Amino acid sequence: GAFGVADASNARPLTTDAIFRIASMTKPVTSVAAMQLLEQGRFSLEDPAEKYLPELAHLSVFESFDPKTGTYTVRPAKKKVTIRHLLTHTSGLGYNFTSPIVRDFKPRAGEEYPAGPLLFEPGDQWVYGTGVDWMGRLVESISGKTLEEYFRERIFAPLAMNDTFYNVPDGKPRRLVAVHRRRIDGTFERDPNQPPVSVTRFNGGGGLASTASDYTHFLQMLLNHGSLDGNRVLKPETVDLFFANQ
Repeated sequence: GAFGVADASNARPLTTDAIFRIASMTKPVTSVAAMQLLEQGRFSLEDPAEKYLPELAHLSVFESFDPKTGTYTVRPAKKKVTIRHLLTHTSGLGYNFTSPIVRDFKPRAGEEYPAGPLLFEPGDQWVYGTGVDWMGRLVESISGKTLEEYFRERIFAPLAMNDTFYNVPDGKPRRLVAVHRRRIDGTFERDPNQPPVSVTRFNGGGGLASTASDYTHFLQMLLNHGSLDGNRVLKPETVDLFFANQ
């Protein structure tokens, strides 16, 4: 069933085939893709990520950061970021909405940081961050396909997820639910900055659009130890690893 509105600006009713921008619910899809490549022996969870992503070599770690002035000191990381770190949010990479340091950090003139600086040594702490975003780039690098191509071939088609995509096809944007923000009084308004319906660079950490029905197929596959309706996406032992306490 469905209730409520798909767009608060015109009271368009929500329908059961409504397409939502699922944001970070993209991350489990990327993680399944990565685990498929793990099953194929394409990498190990303990491999240094820099082996596949040169941008993650020679990382720095914040030693200090003054929130008033933005002054900071960094030092070379003592440990390398591994693929396991990226998948479990223990790499030290944060988002600007989970870390005031990441939000306010501005590199000094002449300094470049393709990634980081890290908030802590890899593996020492946990912070919700861009690790799975980087895993998306790793999946593309190893598979030779874009995330949209890989997901369609190896995950969406086997699971009959026909309404899940980065780029919403022609004819389907009318089913797209608007992104809303909550006002102070608790009511909702349409966010004027709607995400694009067409992208050329695919992010492992967010960006997919999907329906409740499609995403239920994905979750049923995981709950059924990696298969759905006779189509196996992951081995049972891989799903066990997926849900193990890290």
